[in-house]
Amino acid sequence: MPSTPPTPKETAPTTPPADYTLTGVFIASVLAAVIIALTCVVVWAHGPAGPDAAWLHWFIDHRTDTWTTVAKAISDAGGTTSVTVYATLACLLLAWRRYWDRAVLVAVTSAGAGLIVFFGKLLIGRDRPPVVDHLVTETNHSYPSGHALGSTVVIGILVVVALPWLRPVARAVVTAFAVLFVLAVGLSRLYLGVHWPTDVLAGWLMGACWLTICLTLSPLTRLVTDRLPGRD
Repeated sequence: MPSTPPTPKETAPTTPPADYTLTGVFIASVLAAVIIALTCVVVWAHGPAGPDAAWLHWFIDHRTDTWTTVAKAISDAGGTTSVTVYATLACLLLAWRRYWDRAVLVAVTSAGAGLIVFFGKLLIGRDRPPVVDHLVTETNHSYPSGHALGSTVVIGILVVVALPWLRPVARAVVTAFAVLFVLAVGLSRLYLGVHWPTDVLAGWLMGACWLTICLTLSPLTRLVTDRLPGRD
């Protein structure tokens, strides 16, 4: 994780501690193995996998007008356009404050998430649940959930970047809110009937894996940013 923002007299380390790197590699490797296994199950199933249909219908059976309004609002807040705006504003703010390494980290992490969603959907080509169950219109493929993956990555990296500026209590509150928000975004997609549960699970797992990789390699951003103008 990026270190506390340096003061003019401080210089952040350019390489992470060995145990930090090994932990990141281990977590990313475990997540990647689970993702590969889940993807194989989905590809083999050619449709709903395991409890997909039963869990999806549970959400559909519990729809109400109030919850539909809430689900649409949460889904919009965690959609591609919204998380792109969040990441762009964060990059502009960090660049304005000349925290170049963090601006690059947010930009690369967020852009990478978009590429993973695009190519993941293209390669797997999984159909969405029946259109009759949809409460919103979706035209692309289903696996992985772009909302789940994008919100996991963008909200995750923004929280990590913001934590050094927050007090301990605020850190706990912000982290808890971020986790609940990411979970709510994924569940909203099930409620709206546009994803199978395994799509959402894959989105969360892929997002967590990519976020772990980016944080593990984050000190490398200084190779690009150290020559840029620093803060006064």
